[in-house]
Amino acid sequence: MSISRTSSATTEAVWEPDTSSTARLVVRNGLLILLVVLIALPLLVLIYTSFLPPGAVPLSGSELTLDNYRSILTGSGTVALFVRTIIFAVGSSAIGIVLGISFAYLTERTDLPGRTAVRILMFSWMAVPALVFGYGWILLLNPGNGIINVMVKAIFNLEQAPFTPYSMQALTVIAGLGAVPTAYIMVSGLLRNMDPSLEDAAFVSGASRFVILRKITAPLLTPGTLSISIYLIMTMVQHFDLPMIIGLTAQTPVLSTSIYMAAAPDFGLPNYGLAAAFGVFLAILAGALMFMYFRVVHASERYRTVTGKSFRPKLLHLRGLQKVFAILLVGGYFALMLMPLLTLAWASLFPYYRLPSFAALADASFAAYFRVFSEPQTFRVIVNTVLLFLTSSTLAVVLSCLVSWFAVRLGGKSGRAMDLLSFAPTAIPPIVMAIALLMMFLRTPLNGTIWVIVIGHIAMYLSFGTRAMNGALIQIHRELEDAATVSGASWGTSLRKVLFPIIWPHILNTWLWIVAHSARDLTFPLFLLTSSNVVVATAIYQRWNYPDLPGTAALCMMLVLALSALVIPIQIYLEHKNLNKA
Repeated sequence: MSISRTSSATTEAVWEPDTSSTARLVVRNGLLILLVVLIALPLLVLIYTSFLPPGAVPLSGSELTLDNYRSILTGSGTVALFVRTIIFAVGSSAIGIVLGISFAYLTERTDLPGRTAVRILMFSWMAVPALVFGYGWILLLNPGNGIINVMVKAIFNLEQAPFTPYSMQALTVIAGLGAVPTAYIMVSGLLRNMDPSLEDAAFVSGASRFVILRKITAPLLTPGTLSISIYLIMTMVQHFDLPMIIGLTAQTPVLSTSIYMAAAPDFGLPNYGLAAAFGVFLAILAGALMFMYFRVVHASERYRTVTGKSFRPKLLHLRGLQKVFAILLVGGYFALMLMPLLTLAWASLFPYYRLPSFAALADASFAAYFRVFSEPQTFRVIVNTVLLFLTSSTLAVVLSCLVSWFAVRLGGKSGRAMDLLSFAPTAIPPIVMAIALLMMFLRTPLNGTIWVIVIGHIAMYLSFGTRAMNGALIQIHRELEDAATVSGASWGTSLRKVLFPIIWPHILNTWLWIVAHSARDLTFPLFLLTSSNVVVATAIYQRWNYPDLPGTAALCMMLVLALSALVIPIQIYLEHKNLNKA
């Protein structure tokens, strides 16, 4: 309630409703309803659909049955499918975590030349979609005319191609290389915030660097590394893009691709009930991994060695062969990451695929780019893509800021409920949420429009947004907002003019992350695909299967260049800002 003076002659107190409290109440209740609709309702529809008989569609009034679960549990290939999924997830995560730890240690604890460039490149890898990365490796490892196979056959005088992209081993390695930047970002944060005083004391006492690494650094990093490993495994269990374009051709399906093939078979009618039942099992597996993740994170609190920022880690001076080996390791990795992009760039310059050579440069042209741009559907694809990532990222960030404010500032049952609902998508694989939204909107006007995909991206990326905003709000004392309120500012004004300007770097980074992931995502656009909601990712997938290699390569490069132009400058700015603070 507030009091105002009605006249200078008389002093009369007039009680007016507290509009700020009313606005907060309306927004809080609206957010709770919206989160239930975005996250809880699709999952309920998914569970309901899993009990439908084959051929039935959601909300059709069909009799419920356990046949889908019975079919999965008694199927001859079910055990092999689950084992294959776990092998892929664990194997690719192991590659990512081992290389991620290596690169993080080199950039955070040594005087490796070009450390800043390595950090920027790792953070900027979000500009390269997994779809593009996978297609590049298919061209590189093609048994017939893949560059790597042609070179190895010529060098060792082999008759048969030694490599193929269409195997579980190749799929695991390619996915593992793509997981390295995520592991690096998470591990580098651990190293940057770990107090090096214990390592310095051991060094002064005469311990060698190897002994310090084995007996002090590694044990301190173990809990955090274990939690990161579980997170990566959970992410790879949910992975869809690479298993879709490589695994299905190799006839090595995993859970995510099995869901897609049940709901969108090449021949015959979709079996939504079976797809939903597979989705329930995948969600249970991801939920179990999420539970393990939280247990490990909770246990790792006992290993904290930093309570402030009054320290600066000493850098290990690399000498001789150490420096050479470190440079070769980092350089070799980035060469492996750039090779697929360079191969696609080369393929986009010719009407058919040709092996790289100086002689072929005479026939190179940008005809594929002009052809793609001249096609009438291209404009619609670009509009859909821009509409998708701008709308989903902006709305997801706005929702994240509001949900985090209620969770951090007000707390209570409603705050905890919003925090739990917003974080739930972390344990829900994107393919599961996609089929849930398909079932939910199948009989509505939104079905087949770009807005269904927008809703899916908002729901999935809300968990990342709220985690980022929670961390930012915790660091800001609420006395600034209280001072604005005492000065007469409304709740909305204090957020807009006091709080949000302070945390805008976090807001910008969160928005950028969602933009990049929304533009590169294949799961939602492909699962919800119609002729009217095609985006660049699905256009690339369609052209590859057409087949139209030059058009596919041209679209891939345009997507990578567009995302790079957005991501890299901001990452350079943020990295320089961090260096200036240090």
